[in-house]
Amino acid sequence: MKEGQTFSSPAPGGKGKEFLGIHYVKCGTYGRIYKNHEGTAYSGHCPRCMHPIKVRIGPGGTGNRFFKCFCP
Repeated sequence: MKEGQTFSSPAPGGKGKEFLGIHYVKCGTYGRIYKNHEGTAYSGHCPRCMHPIKVRIGPGGTGNRFFKCFCP
């Protein structure tokens, strides 16, 4: 990774969307969820079981980019 580039930064010359990396523990898979058009949350679903996930964006949040989700 180049200096000043974050995981959610687009590659030079390319288009990119901000995302969070999600480890879906029970399904044993990884996926990304992307910021909604309003910029208020990241949303997506587990690629294996389709369990929906939503992570709100707000004051006092975290700077972490990777999380674990425990699908039902």
